[in-house]
Amino acid sequence: MAIQEKLATGRGKFTPEYPELGTGPVDYDDAVSEEFFLAEREAVFKRSWLKVGRMEQLPRTGSYFTRELAGLGSIVIVRQADGTVKALHNVCAHRGNKVVWQEHPAEETAGSCRQFTCKYHGWRYGLDGKVAHVTNEDQFFDLDKDSLGMPQLHCDTWGGFVFVNFDPHAQPLRTALGPKFSEVESYPFEQMTERYAYKTRVKGNWKLSIDTILEWYHPPYVHGRFINPDVSKAEKLVPPPDAYYYDLFTSHMLNSVPGPPPLPPRKPGELGPAKRDQRWIYKLFRAGLFGPDDIPDLGELPSVLNPGGIKSWSNDAYWLFPNFSVQIWARGFYITYQYWPESVGSHSYELDIYFKPPRNAAERIAQEMVAQTTIEFAMQDSNTVEATHSALATRANRQFHLSDQELMIRNFHKVVRDTVAAHRALGKK
Repeated sequence: MAIQEKLATGRGKFTPEYPELGTGPVDYDDAVSEEFFLAEREAVFKRSWLKVGRMEQLPRTGSYFTRELAGLGSIVIVRQADGTVKALHNVCAHRGNKVVWQEHPAEETAGSCRQFTCKYHGWRYGLDGKVAHVTNEDQFFDLDKDSLGMPQLHCDTWGGFVFVNFDPHAQPLRTALGPKFSEVESYPFEQMTERYAYKTRVKGNWKLSIDTILEWYHPPYVHGRFINPDVSKAEKLVPPPDAYYYDLFTSHMLNSVPGPPPLPPRKPGELGPAKRDQRWIYKLFRAGLFGPDDIPDLGELPSVLNPGGIKSWSNDAYWLFPNFSVQIWARGFYITYQYWPESVGSHSYELDIYFKPPRNAAERIAQEMVAQTTIEFAMQDSNTVEATHSALATRANRQFHLSDQELMIRNFHKVVRDTVAAHRALGKK
């Protein structure tokens, strides 16, 4: 039976279930306007919870790492003696020098220490950011050392992920996440410490990059040679539009995706002679885009996985507004995606893939196969983003025409625009 027939549900369109989204064309000015980009930075990124790392990066008291966030500044994430985590603006209270850096001030760094020392004049700071030592303190005038320090910003964790918020009046992280994220927090993220990372700079607006993985309309064309070089056959190998599950809640979203079942154990010699064919390679290494065929034991998993009960479930992609996604895969691994805007026409794209540590060479090779395939798909998506942005920037065509299976794109851009509009309205009061 063909995939289209096997997975079709006949449930009809999804977008009409969210009448506030409408069904008309969507303006793309939010992706090419410099004015909107600056407003977006203030309204969205300076007032939202942003994922900056994982607890595994902070194994002991004094462990730290820095993040260089364009338009937001440099921050230090550091583990305290009581096991909690603090986030500090990476700036000295004396002359404003960056406190934590190695050879190159603009590069991120990590390490472990008992206190931070400014390279400029030797001021020292405790792990909590408070001033611990002022060089030649008696040479200053009425210096209130106890009131000085590296300013803190809000910091909290969810599922082992570390989040920060630059808004002094930020609501608690779990309030911002809502109940849907609380339900999946018990997933064993902490078991998956084998990490493969990919980071690149994309010449295109950050939202266009997110758009590429909010729908499964493009794979037969963007990724066609991995599916089937014959486009007509590739189209038939992608699940039909009604085979997916969508859930839009507050500013966040969830999309569940079907996929192929794991391959059964292979007998020696069963593959036959080697072929220059991607599917043959997948079978050889027992792994591909959808994960390893030999699934690790992760223990009891949250009952909320695959909430839509879709056939041949592959993954749940949770989207935390504005720029972070965590994909939980049925084959026992997870992927995170994150997008950091640098300018209206460029952004940094971070892709991290996490597995349970491999027990043998076969598992290691399978994980590497998944990682390399995922990264290859990501590069193909990024290439499309650059082509999209360069064309949209001409403003020759001023609208998106979105299909039903692109409703998450419709929602995402609406939430961004609404957030900016609400912030602008607040500023006028």
